[in-house]
Amino acid sequence: MKVVRPATVIRKRPRQERSRATVDAITQAATYILVESGWKGLTTNAIAERAGVNISSLYQFFPGKEAIVAELQLRHAAESRKKLAQALEQLSAQSSLHDALALLVAAIVAEHRIAPAVHRAIAEELPGSVRHAAPDDLVEGQLLLAFGPYMQNVPDPQLACRIARIAAHAVIHETASRTPEVLDQPGFNEEIIALLVSFLQRPAGA
Repeated sequence: MKVVRPATVIRKRPRQERSRATVDAITQAATYILVESGWKGLTTNAIAERAGVNISSLYQFFPGKEAIVAELQLRHAAESRKKLAQALEQLSAQSSLHDALALLVAAIVAEHRIAPAVHRAIAEELPGSVRHAAPDDLVEGQLLLAFGPYMQNVPDPQLACRIARIAAHAVIHETASRTPEVLDQPGFNEEIIALLVSFLQRPAGA
């Protein structure tokens, strides 16, 4: 029986250097078009032309533009994990919860400053079922180790770390998708840090 692959799944992973270069060119072209023209301007013909590849080469790897955006999201998730891992390595050296959160928030914001139009396309055009989660249990365990000593009156520190991570990413991702200019406003990071500090350090009896 023939297997029907979803339109948001890459047809095959490139194995040879030339094939990887083709897929890289396609994803870079898609990013450029999303930034310049938005979702409406993103067509497979436009992507192929911008990438300098034959349309048949594009369809060899991707069934349509949705699959290309799904690939962009996959790469975004991988980059998010990388940035988060780099920040996590420095968290334990911080002298306060504020400073530790500042590193974490700055890492997430920096990653989302890259091509906000891509984040918008991911949020608006990709079904939730094909989006790739960035952090995992190991990351949240590292967050707990870093933030745990600073928490005050938090009944379930592990759950609190998970909620804090999700909340920070959600605010930053929504801002990057809808109003990316806000990411550069003075005080944006501090507002998120203040939100998280108040959640992780609670007054007694709250």
